[in-house]
Amino acid sequence: MVRRSVPLPTLTARPLTNAGIVSVHATANGQVTVWQREADAGILHTRHVQQRGWIYARHLHDLQHLGDQLTITPDPPRESVTYHAQDLAPDGNVAERAYRYLLSGPSPRHLETEILRSATAARQQTRRLSLGDLSGYLRLGFAEQYLITTRQTYHQGLTFDHPVRLQFDLETTALSPEQGRIFLIAVRDNRGLETLLEARRAAQEGEMIEQLLDLIQTRDPDVIENHFIHGFDLPFITARARKLGIPFRLGRTGDGLPWTIEDGSRTPVWTCAGREILDTLDAVRRLPLPSSGLKAVAQYYGIAPEDRVYIEGAEIVSTYRDNPKAVRQYALQDVQEVDALARIVLAPSFALARLTPRPYHRLTRAGPAKGVLEPMLIRAYHEAGRPFPASDPGHQEPHRGGHVQLHAEGVLTHVVKADVASMYPSIIRAQGIGPQQDELQAFNRIVSDLTAQRLNHKRQAKNAALSEAERREHHAMQDAMKLVVNAAYGYLGAGRLARMGDRAAADQVTARGRALLQQVTSELEARDVQLIESDTDGVYFSTRAHIGEQAERDLIAQVSATLPEGITLEFDGRAQAMLSHQIKNYVLLRYDGTLDLSGASFESSRSERYGMLFLREALLALLQGDVPGVQAAFERTASQLATRAYTNADVGTRVRLGKNREAYAQTRASRKEAHLEAAWQAGLAFITGDRVSLYVREGRGLTVMTDPGAHDYGLKHYQNALVQNYATRLKKALDPADWEQLFSGRGPGLFDRPVHDMQVRWSPVHEEHAEVSATFGRAPNANGPPSS
Repeated sequence: MVRRSVPLPTLTARPLTNAGIVSVHATANGQVTVWQREADAGILHTRHVQQRGWIYARHLHDLQHLGDQLTITPDPPRESVTYHAQDLAPDGNVAERAYRYLLSGPSPRHLETEILRSATAARQQTRRLSLGDLSGYLRLGFAEQYLITTRQTYHQGLTFDHPVRLQFDLETTALSPEQGRIFLIAVRDNRGLETLLEARRAAQEGEMIEQLLDLIQTRDPDVIENHFIHGFDLPFITARARKLGIPFRLGRTGDGLPWTIEDGSRTPVWTCAGREILDTLDAVRRLPLPSSGLKAVAQYYGIAPEDRVYIEGAEIVSTYRDNPKAVRQYALQDVQEVDALARIVLAPSFALARLTPRPYHRLTRAGPAKGVLEPMLIRAYHEAGRPFPASDPGHQEPHRGGHVQLHAEGVLTHVVKADVASMYPSIIRAQGIGPQQDELQAFNRIVSDLTAQRLNHKRQAKNAALSEAERREHHAMQDAMKLVVNAAYGYLGAGRLARMGDRAAADQVTARGRALLQQVTSELEARDVQLIESDTDGVYFSTRAHIGEQAERDLIAQVSATLPEGITLEFDGRAQAMLSHQIKNYVLLRYDGTLDLSGASFESSRSERYGMLFLREALLALLQGDVPGVQAAFERTASQLATRAYTNADVGTRVRLGKNREAYAQTRASRKEAHLEAAWQAGLAFITGDRVSLYVREGRGLTVMTDPGAHDYGLKHYQNALVQNYATRLKKALDPADWEQLFSGRGPGLFDRPVHDMQVRWSPVHEEHAEVSATFGRAPNANGPPSS
C-alpha cells in the first residue's frame, strides 16, 4: 500500500472562543449544547448548535433505497444535501474492507434509522437491529462526532481547578434504598462551599434531597465527584427521590439523570446534561494500590486529615444517634478526601481530555488504547479525508510478549533497579513502527509527538522556577501522555479488538524489546553484578558490595551508552536488600528503613491483620540478616494468638460477596460457598457487592463478625494459618532445615543448631527453572503494556 505524507491533524484543539469546553451534551436529534468556561473570569458560556450525523462505512448497500435522496461525491456535503456519501477513495485505490465512505444525514438519528430500516428488511429480521449488529460501519458517540467535526477537545486553556468542582457524599441507614434512607449529605466545592444537609427524622428526607438539588443548581458545578458515586450515591439517592415523588433533575437543561452501561462494566455510568460526573473509584481501580477504599487510599497518599474520624460502616447509624458531631465530622472529611484524591487520580484524565476527542467523564473508564488513542486515529483520518483502514485480519500464531526471567531468589543486598525509559514507545518511535495499513502513518507520528511533548512536560514538572500549580499541570500532562504512549504497543497487538491493530507490528516491537533487555542484562553481567529479576523493560540487580549511589548511577550510564540511539537505560531506585520470592513478588528494604512489598504473595486485600503484622516485622529482620529477630517475631505472634491477646478484628478479613441472597438461595442446595454461606447463616439480607467481615470462630467455622472486640476465634486455625499463609513466604531466604526448626512448632531438638548461627541466603535460579518469556498464546492488553 502507498503511504501518504499528509499533514497530521493537530493533537490539541482549535477552540472557537477563549473559553475551554467543560461539557458537551449531544443528542440523537443532532442538538448539541456546549458549555465553556473562561479561565480568568470564570464566566460560563453556553452555545447551542445543530450537527449532522456521520458514520464511516465500507459500502452503500443499506442506503440504496434512498435513491435520489442520497448524493455521492468525493467532496464534503453541501448544506442543501439531505443524505450524503463522501467517497474518500474516488480513484478506487482502497484496501479491501477499508471504510471507504463517510456517510452523513440531517441528524445521527435520521442517518441510523435509514441504514437500519434497509438492513432489517434485507436480512429478514423480525426484531429491530442496532448499528452494532451490522458489520461494515464505524460510528462514534454523538459528542465525539461533534468534537471531531469542530476540531475541538475539552479543557483547552483550563487547569484542574478552573471548572467548578463539587463533591457530595451520602450517609444512609442501610446499603439498599429499599431498606434504608438518607439521613446526612456532606457537600463541598472548590469555590469555598462546605456544608451538611440533615434529616434526623424520616419525614425530612425529601426536603433534604430537594435542598441538595437546589444547592447544585445554585453553585452550578461543571464537575460532580465522589468515591463510588456511580455504584452507590446516585443509584441510592435517585431511588429515594423516586419513592418520595421528587423529580431528580441534576443537569443544566432540566433533563432527568440517565445511566448507561459502558466499557463492559457492570456498574452503570450516570450522566447529566452540562455536568461531568466523575468517580474517583474508577481511577483508583486502575492503579496498583493495596486497597481501593477511600479511607485506605487517602492514607496511602497521605491526604487524610490529621484529626480524621474513622467509623465502621455498620456503626455509623448507632454512632449518629449517640454522637452526631463525630458523624458530621466524618462525613465532611469524606468529601474533603475526595477533593484531595481527585486532584491526584483524576488529573491525568482531565489532561487526557485535552488530547483526545472524548468527553472528560468517559476517560476515567476508557482504556488508553481503545478509548483514547483510537479516537485520535479516527480524527486524523477524518480530518485528512481518507478512508479509515481495515482491521488486522488476525493471525494463527500466538503472540510472544516481553522477556521475563527470575535470576536469583532469596535475600540479596545492595540492590539497584534500572529500566529502559518508555521502552516500547521508544522502539516504536526510533524504528518507525506502526500498523501496516496506516497509510497516513498517523499512529507512529502521534506516538512520536506525544513522547516528545511528554519529555518536555516531565522537565517542566521539575522546574523549580515554576509555581507549584504550574508544576502540577505539567506533571498531569506528562502522566496523561505516558498513558497513551505506553498503550501504543497493546493497541498494536490487540488484533481485531483494535480497529487499527497489527499483530506483526506488535511482534516486531516485543522482539526488539526482548533483544534490548537481553543486551542490558548481558552488559550488566559483564560488569560483575548479580542479576535478580528482569521483566519486560527493567531489571533488578545486586552490586554484591556497597559502592554508593553515584557509582550505581555511573554503572547504569555505562550500560546505557551501549544501547542504540533513542533508547536510554535509567536509574530507577535502590535498596539495602531484597527478598526475591518469585517473578513480580518481592520485598525491598529501602535505605530509609521502609519496606516496599510487591505482588499478591506479600500483599492481599484478604490478608489478616495479625499475619501482616508478623510478616512485616519478620521481613524487616530478615532483610537485615537478623534471623533471631525473625524467630522473635514468630514466637511473639504465636504467643499473642495463644493467650488471645488479638481480637476478632485482628484475625478477621473483609470480603466482597459475589451474589445476592436470592441468587445464592437458588444454588445453595447443590453448592455451598463459604463466604456466602456465612452471610446466609447470619441471616444477612445481602446484595451483590456487599462487603462483610468474616473470621473463623472457635467451634463454628467461618462466621460473620458481630463483635470485633471479642476473642472467640479458632485458635488452631489461626496458628496453622500463621505458618502456612505467612511464614512460608520466608522459605526461600533460609536453609530448609533452619526454616523447619524455626516454624514447625515441634519445640527445641537435641541436634538443633543455635539460631544465632543461622544466616539468610540466596541462590541462583537456573534458566530451565527461571519462568522465562512471559506472554505466549494471547494478545497483549489493548489498553496498555504488559507491565508498568
